[in-house]
Amino acid sequence: MYLFFDCETGGIGPDYSLLTCYLLVADKTFNVVEDLYLYLKPDDGIYKVCGSALNVNRIDLKVHDTKAITYKEGGTKLYNFIKTYSKEGSDKLTVVGHNVAFDRDCVVQNLVNRKTWDNFCSYRMRDTSVTAGYLIDCDILPEQSASLGSLSKYFNVSVDENQQHDAKYDVNLTLAVYKALVNEGSKRWLKLI
Repeated sequence: MYLFFDCETGGIGPDYSLLTCYLLVADKTFNVVEDLYLYLKPDDGIYKVCGSALNVNRIDLKVHDTKAITYKEGGTKLYNFIKTYSKEGSDKLTVVGHNVAFDRDCVVQNLVNRKTWDNFCSYRMRDTSVTAGYLIDCDILPEQSASLGSLSKYFNVSVDENQQHDAKYDVNLTLAVYKALVNEGSKRWLKLI
């Protein structure tokens, strides 16, 4: 099973607040099994954000705070969610995202500890940005940005730029791009056989 996920934060770096986290479990053929959308706030209720980040992700803190749950509550929901789809110690979820290490670090800093995450999620993550960069270096993809928007456009995945930088929207783009990357790789391997 795959775990696609994305986070939106109040800035770049570990000192800024984790604001949203969207997770989607998909089977090996990329059919969506279940999802979880967490609107989050620090346990003490004090947000650390910068204006430029909120400008990018378009999160209105006043509105956000009315539906956000604490990190502690979010951590419990996340734990129950990943536990449902993974067997501790074996058959772990394969984590997929775009610049996914940053998002994983946000989750383990604020919601569940690293040991808990590693019990249910494989350390062998799939990152669409890294994969695309490799394929660009191999001259399989044309020289371009490996941004999620650029990859979406290359693979003819419809992009609404007004929706980008919403965790749920970006996860769905990542899922579509990852499927396209897998299909591209499959076609190349079949030619070699």
